[in-house]
Amino acid sequence: MNATSILELKQQPYFLEHVRWDITPKVFLSPKVTARDGSVATIDTSYGYMLYVDLVDEKPAIIIMQLKELISKTVSYIDEAPEELLREAMQCAGKECIGGMYPLTEKLETWLKKELGLS
Repeated sequence: MNATSILELKQQPYFLEHVRWDITPKVFLSPKVTARDGSVATIDTSYGYMLYVDLVDEKPAIIIMQLKELISKTVSYIDEAPEELLREAMQCAGKECIGGMYPLTEKLETWLKKELGLS
């Protein structure tokens, strides 16, 4: 798996339009959501890109997973994010951190959107 720079990602309109900010590791692994009224809905995790934090060569990085209907796959990672934001994301406790994948924190997501020119 190779690193991808933010500059490279900024030049990929398809990627930028298909980042699934609503998909977290928890949602990815369990896409059924129960609403307050008790109804159950399934979130479609068969397209786009999920971003999460994990270790690459012993260092935290933002992982890019391409979501597909049958088999999703990790396609790249971003290692340009500030380390303190990445480490903060890895301090996640509770049900949101699942399968060794850590969701983006609000601060990390805000930083990334700014760097990608999305905010």
